[in-house]
Amino acid sequence: MAHRLLVNVIFTGASVFGRAFTEAYKQAAKASAAGAANRPAKAASTGGISVDESLKILDLEKTELSLDKIDEKYNYLFDVNSKEKGNSFYLQSKVYYAMDTLKKELEYLEKLKAEKEAGGAASS
Repeated sequence: MAHRLLVNVIFTGASVFGRAFTEAYKQAAKASAAGAANRPAKAASTGGISVDESLKILDLEKTELSLDKIDEKYNYLFDVNSKEKGNSFYLQSKVYYAMDTLKKELEYLEKLKAEKEAGGAASS
């Protein structure tokens, strides 16, 4: 009798938890889709480095962000941290992913700017 009660409690609890989890997932998916529809997709770096961290790694300011500056800092830091010079592949990877993140951020900002200009020209 006690086993039947215990099994019944486990199945009921699992059923309730499963329904709650499914409903929460549906709500999260709906909110995510609604947010993505209102803005252009922002590409993420494969290294998972934030823009702020990338700026620190490459020693750049957000105001001086340009492809030339990014490439200049990247080439210097990548060369300085090469294994041939006794430094680490890990640091080279951080420099690479920082460069990748900042380039994607620039592309994203240019895309936003182009959409803003296109939207402003259409309403005029």
